Amino acid sequence: MLVCDKCGAGINEGAKFCPQCGDPVTEADRVTIPVTESQMANVEISFGQSSSPNFVKAVEICKNIPTYSVTGEGKQTQHKITLPITEVDLIINLFELVGSWKTSQMLINGHAATKKDLTYYGVGCYRNRQKAYRPEQFCFGEKEYEANIWGCKKLNMPINEWGGGWLDYGEFDKSGVWHFDKNRIKHELEIALKENELCPVLSRKRVLETLDRLPDSINPKRDNNWKYRISYEEVNGDYKEVAVGVKPVIKKINRYVVGGFKPSWEVETADNFSSNDHVIKVNPQPVDEEPRQKRPPKAKRKSGSLSAIWWIVGVIVILYLLFK
Repeated sequence: MLVCDKCGAGINEGAKFCPQCGDPVTEADRVTIPVTESQMANVEISFGQSSSPNFVKAVEICKNIPTYSVTGEGKQTQHKITLPITEVDLIINLFELVGSWKTSQMLINGHAATKKDLTYYGVGCYRNRQKAYRPEQFCFGEKEYEANIWGCKKLNMPINEWGGGWLDYGEFDKSGVWHFDKNRIKHELEIALKENELCPVLSRKRVLETLDRLPDSINPKRDNNWKYRISYEEVNGDYKEVAVGVKPVIKKINRYVVGGFKPSWEVETADNFSSNDHVIKVNPQPVDEEPRQKRPPKAKRKSGSLSAIWWIVGVIVILYLLFK
């Protein structure tokens, strides 16, 4: 994994320069991150003297914060506070007051930052989490399409009942056993973890422990927690059902979740089955039972049929008498 040793930005493999600061890529940028619990990020906001009407209000807010300090004199005066990123709403409110000044600066873990770092990515998602009815379930996904076992839906690696996505990272052997490509899965996770690392509740350690708990190999014929994902493909001129991957039984998938909280997701009914499943509704009839014969439809009585017959007979009699 590449991380710029100057600004801390993530760097793609093969790049020769940091995409943020332009520093040339060297071996010093290649790091191996130990599997440890994420540390809480600290945010530092500093600003100088200003004629803005917001200056007095900003100072009043800062005076309530224990880390508030003032250095220098006159035009060189600097006001500074440090807060944990969990106080993101207070940080945003203060930065909205002073952020446009030339003398203001915001640092997150020592690196220059903008308001976007607080409203998008992991921190922006964290703000929504804190407002959610069930914060822990929020991280695992409240909607079925967000369901994940990692504890972070911002990683964009959901686990769907119909399979697909990262579940397709792997291959079958000749006996029909699926083998996950965990190196590829980890690579995708690491990229997403880096993008959202400022989230206070995102645990890289827990995410990678979850990956370790996931089976290396799956045999859906024996493991009732999994099924084959089927596709129709042409085989020797005919279209047949072919196993192209695996898919989970969503009610059982939280067995791989690390920690005390076990998420749950609504399961689609037969009315909303996926394109990979097919449901045929029939009315079964026992094999040894003779088919029921259809009864002939009952004749419908026509209104006035008897009187019409007598009328015809009367006409015939009259004609007979006239021509006799």
